[in-house]
Amino acid sequence: MSNKRHCMGEKVKKAILQRICDGVYAPGERLIELQIASEFQTSQAPVREALCKLESMRIVETEPYKGTRVREISGEELAECLQIRAVLENLAAELVGDRLLGMMDLLKERAKETVRAARDKDLLRYSKANLDFHRLIVEASSSQILISLWDSLAPEVRMFASVKENAENLKDAANDHLEIVEAFEEGDNRYAGKLLKKHAESGLINSFCRRIETNGGRKS
Repeated sequence: MSNKRHCMGEKVKKAILQRICDGVYAPGERLIELQIASEFQTSQAPVREALCKLESMRIVETEPYKGTRVREISGEELAECLQIRAVLENLAAELVGDRLLGMMDLLKERAKETVRAARDKDLLRYSKANLDFHRLIVEASSSQILISLWDSLAPEVRMFASVKENAENLKDAANDHLEIVEAFEEGDNRYAGKLLKKHAESGLINSFCRRIETNGGRKS
């Protein structure tokens, strides 16, 4: 019975996370256990389990007598995530060995999809292809600790936040993906790692610059 509940809890967690990424649940919006349980035709226990996991990922927050809400992500938090991602993805690239070779067509297709989405200014499509691109590289590292650390940054949400904040830089970011693929194709994983780190750090710089502009030249 607990196995079945765990599976349902995982299903609910993924569904809620996807809705947050897609903007169905907005920052600050309350998530009502009873309503979600009714929608998934389950008890409140798996929903509560899903929300607890999302809270541990810092995606939602629960306050006594106020319930659970989608948590807002600050510019500072986003910048920290990008900084840590830069290091993790650099390391992932160095660990992949030749494990990416069998996935090169898929990696290249995801990179090209980010280029098409950037051209069309489709933020949601870009965000999903971008996520797939980076996840393929991280998972190819075969380091469960590294994968777990990367997942703990809740990239589904934070990457989308980064995309929205830096929409005018999508084309440059998409072209970075093509260059990264080329480095992997040539077997230069170390250089690919450096490109990944630079790619993440450019998102950090753009995020920082936008916050300064928003605050009228004052650092936030």
